[in-house]
Amino acid sequence: MAGLSTSIWLRLAQSIGLMGEDGRTARPSAPGSGKAPAAVRPSHAIESTATRLQEMLEADPGLKARLHIVSLAEFRDSVGDKWPRLATKVGIIVEQVIRRHVGQGNPFCQEGDDSWILAFPTLSNEEARRRTQIIVEDLGRHLFGEKTGAGDRPLAVAAEVAVADVVSEDGELNSAHVRSAVDDRRTGGARNTVSDSDNLWRPIERPEQARKKEEAAWEVMEPANPRKTPAFDPGMAPSMPAGARLSLVWRPTWVAAGEAISAYSARVVRIDHEGAEPIEGCRAYPPDDPKSALTLDRFIVSNAVRDIVAASRSGNPEVEQSSIIIPLSWSSLSSEQRGSVIIPFSELTQQTRNSRLIIEIFNIPDGTSTPELEAVVSYLRSLCREVLVRTRISAKLSSLAAEIGVSMVGLDLSELRPEEKMDDENLLAAMERIHEATTRDGIGCYLWSARRRRVIGGLVQSGFEMVNGPGLMKDIGRPAIVVPAPRARFVAA
Repeated sequence: MAGLSTSIWLRLAQSIGLMGEDGRTARPSAPGSGKAPAAVRPSHAIESTATRLQEMLEADPGLKARLHIVSLAEFRDSVGDKWPRLATKVGIIVEQVIRRHVGQGNPFCQEGDDSWILAFPTLSNEEARRRTQIIVEDLGRHLFGEKTGAGDRPLAVAAEVAVADVVSEDGELNSAHVRSAVDDRRTGGARNTVSDSDNLWRPIERPEQARKKEEAAWEVMEPANPRKTPAFDPGMAPSMPAGARLSLVWRPTWVAAGEAISAYSARVVRIDHEGAEPIEGCRAYPPDDPKSALTLDRFIVSNAVRDIVAASRSGNPEVEQSSIIIPLSWSSLSSEQRGSVIIPFSELTQQTRNSRLIIEIFNIPDGTSTPELEAVVSYLRSLCREVLVRTRISAKLSSLAAEIGVSMVGLDLSELRPEEKMDDENLLAAMERIHEATTRDGIGCYLWSARRRRVIGGLVQSGFEMVNGPGLMKDIGRPAIVVPAPRARFVAA
């Protein structure tokens, strides 16, 4: 066996916890990362361990021993240019998760920038696969709640390769073969291939008369899952041109708990061309345009995180921190690309996410099933303090929302259709009915975009948990501090 640290057996042996000759714990090397030396003479103890490991995995070719791979290539692609800044932190997380689940005596090492090789010399292939999958799922949760479900692309994937196929006689690992195995899993490559015998099949010939008789008996069937009605009228938001200018403002929000302006809601502003009127909030989202929704949601999250971090650095850490509300569209959160939307949240500390971050789902289409909504809510709950669901005045979602772990349901008056708009008296009466329904279901309710002080005062008095809009305060450029705002002040207004 080669005596240099490029041998996969030596690299794996270092992770078992043996002490190097310098008295420090050796860490698995990562070829291609620019940090591991290419030819370092290992200690005698590590060489001995590597030899035993090689013998165990190569002793009987009939056992078909395998190396298992954990890859973050999908995660790396989703973060794009941020990967160099995140790589070290992510690598530490991966190593901690692997050590937690791999089991004593089962070595691992890093391969390249985004993959790790695991060996299970004393376990069956079935048990090795099970442990590798546990590692992948735990990594997914650490990478902001990625839970693989139908249609999801996990941020971490597992693959495996036969030792005989990827390791040379001198212990060199065939990196290209490893990458190929990972790529196959990422693209959902078929595990079964068409055999040569399939090419011998021939179609069954049928008489023309019989074929026509069968076709005449066909009947048109309605689709089982009809297209869902969009949450907004089709004419509410024009298509977004390529040169549209986006910006982000923050809407101060009154919160009943504490009776203060203690939350700030992100709000996107879109200007399609010079001199055009700004299009704000949900109206910036063109209907039936998932690509534009992804663009807008990615912009909101990345810029919101930037503003949160900047505000935290300039503020007093001893002062009570305000809550942050990030509205994200159903179109993005229910898509396979949702991982690319939430990635910037990695720049927030876990403490910030758990104590301050609130994610609001909006633009939920009519006809969305309970399992669909529950899957998205469950996905988000591990990312933040709580999840809100924005609904429509005609929708009845409070009981469902309560069952699946939503903390509040609410409305945005800027989403009202023309036939739904009403005067202050009727609006307050409608809001009171909604509040009664949510109270029965045991969850809170909120209202956005209230323009008049009378409406603000009525909502605060009636028991709404959160209220915002021009009638409360103007939008600002960055999340601010908690500002006391006693309930009596609004009632008096």
